Amino acid sequence: MEKPTIVTVEATERPKGKTALKNLRNEFKVPAVAYGPKLDSNLHVTIPELELEKVLASNKTTIIKLVHEGKEYSTLLQSVEYHPVTDRPLHVDLFALEEKTPVTITIPIRLSGTPHGLAEGGRLYQPLRKIQVLCLPKDIPSEIVLDISHLNIGDTIDVEAIDLEGITPLRASYRTIAVIRPPKGGLAELLGLEEEEEEAEGEEGEEGSEGGEEDAASKEESDN
Repeated sequence: MEKPTIVTVEATERPKGKTALKNLRNEFKVPAVAYGPKLDSNLHVTIPELELEKVLASNKTTIIKLVHEGKEYSTLLQSVEYHPVTDRPLHVDLFALEEKTPVTITIPIRLSGTPHGLAEGGRLYQPLRKIQVLCLPKDIPSEIVLDISHLNIGDTIDVEAIDLEGITPLRASYRTIAVIRPPKGGLAELLGLEEEEEEAEGEEGEEGSEGGEEDAASKEESDN
């Protein structure tokens, strides 16, 4: 199991006031708050926007090692507030990990191998691309990799296929991760499978939410 990428970020104390925050963003620094069982009180800091962008650009799980006043904190990106026009990050929430405290985290799912069913004209469909799991910080994977080379037309691979030590999927074991559909038209149309695909695609966006983001106005108030 591949471990998460670690990005080290130097954090500085965050000044108060709207003008100060505006100046920080002009200097390509992003206001952030870190919280969690490891911390006696929340850390209100700023981090370089460039380092944050490295984390946002990654399609794998990333741990941010926050360095502040000589101390290091392993954190997970919890939520991001973006500018509605420029799409630049305006504020981030970080969750500080504690080694003995389990954490709920969304992990991407990557399929490996070429299914036998594709050679027979089948179509690979993946309704579940990420999944929430419960694990200790030491067991957090970079991604969950599932081999699907053995799948034929009509075969599926479900959540129960995730069998990693120390990791508990927070989804029903029967939930489908991937399926090899019949070719378009013909049998697929008769069985109504194409309609099922459209419905499931609409549901997929619900997976992986790591907490709601506050609106810009409420964030600005909490920053001051």
